[in-house]
Order: sequence, then C-alpha cells, then structure tokens
Amino acid sequence: AHSLFLYPGGSDGKVKTYSNMNTVSFTPQRKKNAIIYGIITALLLSYIDLRSRTVDTFKRRAFASDDGRPIMHTFFEKTGDGEADLLEAWKEEWTLAGFEARVLTLKDAERHPSFTDMQNVLNEYSLYLYGYNAMCMYRWLAMAASGGGWMSDYDTFPTNFPINEAKTLPNNGNFTSFQEHVPSLLSGTAEEWTRVAMLLMKSITRVESPNPKTDMHAFLVIKEEGIHNVNFPSERLHVEKGFLYKEALSHDSPRSVDCETMARGRAIHLSHKSIRDACEKGMFPVLDISLGMAFIRRGKAARIFLADWRHQCGGSNVE
Repeated sequence: AHSLFLYPGGSDGKVKTYSNMNTVSFTPQRKKNAIIYGIITALLLSYIDLRSRTVDTFKRRAFASDDGRPIMHTFFEKTGDGEADLLEAWKEEWTLAGFEARVLTLKDAERHPSFTDMQNVLNEYSLYLYGYNAMCMYRWLAMAASGGGWMSDYDTFPTNFPINEAKTLPNNGNFTSFQEHVPSLLSGTAEEWTRVAMLLMKSITRVESPNPKTDMHAFLVIKEEGIHNVNFPSERLHVEKGFLYKEALSHDSPRSVDCETMARGRAIHLSHKSIRDACEKGMFPVLDISLGMAFIRRGKAARIFLADWRHQCGGSNVE
C-alpha cells in the first residue's frame, strides 16, 4: 500500500512530506489528471442515466400519453369514399373508451429504414405502391417507426377493453394478434413490429394462389408455419365480428342487439366481409342502400350499432 506522511515543519514553518518506497506523491499534474478523470466519469454516468430515463420515457409514451391514457394507434391513408368518416368514428369510440386515439400515416412508414425495401417487394408483385393493399403493408413499418405499442384497424372498435391492461403490452411485448391472422388488433414493441414486418416481406412470397398478395394472407402464412414466435390467442376471447343484431332489421321492427355476444371480447371488427354479411342477412343498420353504398356508410353504421349497444346492453362491462 502507498503511504504519505505529513509532519510539522522546522523553523521555516512549512509542512514536510516524507514518503517510503511505496508512497505516491500527488504532484500538481497528478491532481489535475485526477480532477479531469472525476469530471469525465461524472459526465459519463449522468449521460447513461439520462439516456436510460429517456428510453424509458419514450417507451412509456409509445404506450401511454402524457396524461396517462393508453394509446391506440391506427394507420390511415384515404383510398376510397367514406373511409374518412369511418376514421372519425374510430377516433370517437376509442376516445370515449378512455384511450388517446393516434393516427399514423404514410409519412410515419417512410421514416423506417426498411421502407424502400418494402416498396421493392411490392413492386416485385406489381402492387400499386399507393393502393389499399400497399397501405396495409406500410402500417407495420409505421408502427415500428413510431415506437410500437397497440394498433387496431380503423374499422375495429372497443367494447370491453380493460383500460389498465392497455397501459402495458401483453406477453412481455412479444408480438400478439388478437384476431388470429386478421390484423385488426395487434400489440408489440417497436423491435417486434420491425421483426414481423420483415417476416411479412418474406412470407408474402409464399402466399399461394388464389389468395391475393396482402399483409393478411402473408400473416396467415406466418401463423400456419408456427415457427416465428408470434402469439395468436383465440379470437373468440378478444374480438367479435360484424353487426351483432338478433334478427333482420326493418322499418317496422326495433333493432335488437345480441347483448350476450357483445359481452365477450375487448373489441369488435366491422370489416368489409362484415358489411357483405350484414347486407345479405338484412342486419346492416342503414336501411335501403346498395352494397356499394353500405361500404361508403360504414362510419354511420358503426355509430348506430355502437349507440344501440350502449343503450340496450349498457356498454362496456369492464373499467
């Protein structure tokens, strides 16, 4: 061990310093170096702590807003008539359920470093780069570039969604799809959204005819292969489908909601297929219109059905 001995000085009053063979004398230069080293160490530790807190804050903001509400994302680029009104209905319902409804766009997808790669894949299969099916692919990159979290399609609405469960990600952030291979309600970290987007670009090459080259059918390939560490819980536990009336609608009979079925799951998906089925069964709540007009009036139909559900069934059965 080093030792340093200080003794009172002699007649001159100065302090004398004596050292043995293991003693290190603290020269002015050595003191200066020690001070600089201490400052650098302190700055480095401060930077590490700040970066850690910044990353944690960013992750929290991806899942919850500044006021503590959980965030539900969707992706939207107008590709057809009536879609903007459906988006407004989506925002209204998720906000009413206690969420911050956040809309991502093509610009968010373009921020992802793999955006050009995805465009090249779409080009390979002659998909219009700004059409509906291309937008469905881009949404995966938009979510990854925006920090990950929860996403629902803008024709998917909350029913019995526990608000506390929405503030964190299920399965430790591993990618989860709540309607089997139909990407209507999804969750995962940013890294997981990127990972699955890369899987989609590869699996779309394995979509077999007559199925179209879409993100949903590529996602089906991922599900059926069963080797990609993606969670597909039973949709019956999480997402219901369609306009759940008990019987065909008419001007002479009241609309009667199937409250028992609506008490299950955390969301309801009013997809294009649901519109066709509802029109065929006479359960589309906007009466006397063609199938083409029914697609355009999806926003109005969603508002009518969800208002009927709240009035007849009491709305959500969870807090």
